[in-house]
Amino acid sequence: MKIRRLNVFLVNYFFIFICSLYSETATLKDPYYPQYPTGELRLNYYYDRTGKWVKFSDWIPFKQKKFKPMFLEDYYLYFGLKMGYNISELKENIYFLYLALNSKFRHPRNSLCKIKTEEEYHKYRLLMFMEIHLLIMRMYLRLGSLYDKRHLYFHDLDVADDLEVSFLIARTYYNESLKYWFKAKNYAIQASQYPFTLDLGNIESHRFEIYQNELDYERIIKRHLNRIETKLEIIAQFLNQEGRPRPVKEKMLDDIKQMYDENFTPDPLDEPKLNPHWNEKPFFLNELNTNQID
Repeated sequence: MKIRRLNVFLVNYFFIFICSLYSETATLKDPYYPQYPTGELRLNYYYDRTGKWVKFSDWIPFKQKKFKPMFLEDYYLYFGLKMGYNISELKENIYFLYLALNSKFRHPRNSLCKIKTEEEYHKYRLLMFMEIHLLIMRMYLRLGSLYDKRHLYFHDLDVADDLEVSFLIARTYYNESLKYWFKAKNYAIQASQYPFTLDLGNIESHRFEIYQNELDYERIIKRHLNRIETKLEIIAQFLNQEGRPRPVKEKMLDDIKQMYDENFTPDPLDEPKLNPHWNEKPFFLNELNTNQID
């Protein structure tokens, strides 16, 4: 018992001694300013005004993105699309999917499903190529939809010049998506030659639907292309009558160019005038009665 008490006393005494040593160096001495650096400055620590030392990695991490994709499966798992997508996000997704096609596969033991034979590994690679081509095709379709317009009304021809350029861009993206659909369909047909299925869930479902012609994006893409051609014909007919560029568009461009000149003066604004076929009538009957009384 005496030996245990002696050991506890020594441990406590040593702990108090260590704390007393650290208490002197834990905080900076007053006055805080001016400071004279003494000793070695630890660059990976941040020194705040309270005198405490905060580790730099806790303040700003050394690596903001520690995940570095290397294999095809890494890029596939890294791929994601938000609900509110824009042009930059879609192009970023296409970029990562392109990198996936040019990357090597993981070792079979680290694949996305259990692989036992060489035939299963060959089908696994075909399915992954098929799925990535499908994703790229869908990204191009979404890009085309951002430049497309579902319905073309008569008042949309006020910006016919800009619509023509937008529809041409949409047609280019639709044609590009059609190429990747044919590649995905080819991989699906090759993978369907194997009489077994892999534990890949939705990817196997896409393969079966493509092979059974239940999923046919060629018909969908060509329908978009036919609509685009019809809209381009309407706009071309209008622009051929009005001129390319239209007088309004040409005047707008001249005004923008003149804005950079020093002698630019804006046109004077006149009072708004009603069209001659509009009769000046009061909106309410009370106004009509008051006018008659006056």
